[in-house]
Amino acid sequence: MVSSELTAHAAETVAMAQGLAYSVVAVGSAVLLYYLLVYVRDVLAEPDQHSWLLLGIGIAAGAVYGVAGVAAMATDISWLATFAEGATLFFILFAALGIREMYFMGYADRESPRGLPVWVDYLVIAGFVTSWWSGFLVDGQFTRLVVVVGWVGASLWALYYSVLAVRKHEGTSIAALVRNLLPAIIAVAAVVFADVLGTYAGVPAAVDALWLVGTVLVGTFLFTTAVAIRQQSGEVERMYDWTTWREQSLDETEPTYTDD
Repeated sequence: MVSSELTAHAAETVAMAQGLAYSVVAVGSAVLLYYLLVYVRDVLAEPDQHSWLLLGIGIAAGAVYGVAGVAAMATDISWLATFAEGATLFFILFAALGIREMYFMGYADRESPRGLPVWVDYLVIAGFVTSWWSGFLVDGQFTRLVVVVGWVGASLWALYYSVLAVRKHEGTSIAALVRNLLPAIIAVAAVVFADVLGTYAGVPAAVDALWLVGTVLVGTFLFTTAVAIRQQSGEVERMYDWTTWREQSLDETEPTYTDD
């Protein structure tokens, strides 16, 4: 009797921790998406709309993941778990595409190191969308295998271009953004690899523990990225705020004095 009660309490504790982890990711993604929009609108001199749109879709997928996870726990609707799983895939995929486009910023068209044309990106996205939605219609191992391959490939792709983007844009706000977002990508990759290994190794307890830690870290690093973006915006605001400049006068002309 006591053992069953302890098991029930442990299950409730784990469920509360999972709900909190999902909530942290959802809120962190929403806050980051807001400040990302502010950053593109007010800070960047010549924003590349295509690059930031891709990254914004990835961050929005993180918010969808958190909301879908909370909804799945609250309603016990089976397909919501598959929806949340796909959201992590699209978070990694679009974050990788966005960061790769940031790496290409500053190259002239004739010297761009692109090895593949842009239409290949859309082909990859179409393949991921097809495999994800087929998970709702076809319950097969092949669909799961495609999603797993997409997870692993997109994670490695995101890490690779994050390192390249930081090296190329060192000292700029883009490098600062990618450097703060990189730990979140690493944490997502760790959660993904743990899920894949746990599925085939049969160690659900270890996977759940790593998932909890990794997911909370993802949400935390999303918050720190939002803070870094806000600091960039604050620096620009201070540049144009006359109260931060000493020994300056609001009057354009020097005051004149008379004998009166």
